[in-house]
Amino acid sequence: MPVFGIIITTAFDINAMKFSAIALSILSTLAPFVAATPDPNQPAYVGYATLNGGTSGGIGGATTTVTSLAALRTAVADDVARVVIVAAGTYSGNEVIKVGANKSIIGASPGPSLVGVGLRVLEKSNVIIRNLKISKVLADVGDVIGVQGVTVKNVWIDQCDLSNDMDHSKDYYDGLLDITHGVQYVSVTASEDTVITVTYAYNSWSNINSRMPSFRFGRGHVFNSYFLNSGDGINTRQGAKLLVENNVFSGVKKPVFEDGGCATVQNNENATPNTAPSCGTLTMPYGYSLLSLSSVVSHVTTNAGAH
Repeated sequence: MPVFGIIITTAFDINAMKFSAIALSILSTLAPFVAATPDPNQPAYVGYATLNGGTSGGIGGATTTVTSLAALRTAVADDVARVVIVAAGTYSGNEVIKVGANKSIIGASPGPSLVGVGLRVLEKSNVIIRNLKISKVLADVGDVIGVQGVTVKNVWIDQCDLSNDMDHSKDYYDGLLDITHGVQYVSVTASEDTVITVTYAYNSWSNINSRMPSFRFGRGHVFNSYFLNSGDGINTRQGAKLLVENNVFSGVKKPVFEDGGCATVQNNENATPNTAPSCGTLTMPYGYSLLSLSSVVSHVTTNAGAH
């Protein structure tokens, strides 16, 4: 099974889980990188998005290819199962497109670019977003990708590049990825009586000021990711419980810290200082395999992001 991921260059907070810095890369699985359009019939296979019946997006529905923002907006608006292939190219605008339930949005290789155009999953479930490059969405428009609402379940975000620039103040853009209080069964590649359950795996985080991620409430799992040249790293807040394992930190000032949450931090590289109290033994309700620490950097830098 291929393992890809997300590349982030900006910061992030969960409920809000919001990135606010400069570049996030979301990864995909464990096979060698192949520059090809992702399989539109691939359901989520990593983390929380595999639970609750799984995340299939538009699999089983019609497939349509779009070549304009207007066509994309129309194709994802309803709740009918549909696979939407976004043709390669650059799509510029100043808007956030609302995504309906039961959708797979797949960028054709080498990964189309949405500039100034974000995606919002608002009170909708069963959505897959893969192989897109999204950047420079202005703060008065919204987040680069927003997953919001207490009824949202089963979302998989994979193999995406989310970024802003550092030429403006931190309030010029909004977050890169905002996953709000109430959302469940999300994997950003990657439960108890808590509402947020999110997995982050195989991701690249670089040149970010803070919130990589900031996690309020709920339970999270961060593994096999690469954190590079950034400020505040993983922040566990307000009762959040995190399992942080087999990640590599390089040039990160505060790899793991807390504001009222806890984190079980095990088998990471350069994950100090870590000021978060341990949560004790944490187990995830899904199966997964860990890359060795020596393989994390090469795997993530090769595979993370749209291709």
